[in-house]
Amino acid sequence: MAKLFIVGFPKDLSQIGLLELFSIHGTVNTVTIVTDQQTGESKCYGFVTMTDSAGASRAIAALNGSQLGGRQLSVRLAEEKKQAQQQAPSKRPRWPRSK
Repeated sequence: MAKLFIVGFPKDLSQIGLLELFSIHGTVNTVTIVTDQQTGESKCYGFVTMTDSAGASRAIAALNGSQLGGRQLSVRLAEEKKQAQQQAPSKRPRWPRSK
């Protein structure tokens, strides 16, 4: 499975709309649109999980940088949380220790 991160779609695009857009390129497993907790309004980004990496690669090649509803889409592979946390530098200050 391949998880894609999509940014820049119109606020009125539904999960069905994203499903239709990505299913042209391969089999879609899940679609998630991130919404504001208070208003329920779309934040114009989300995730699509595709069953195979070949379909995900086709979707990225076809949709990244394309226009949808007057907005430019950005489509890329989503980073896994564990991987992102391992790569993040430590935010703990490193003061010299007293002897």
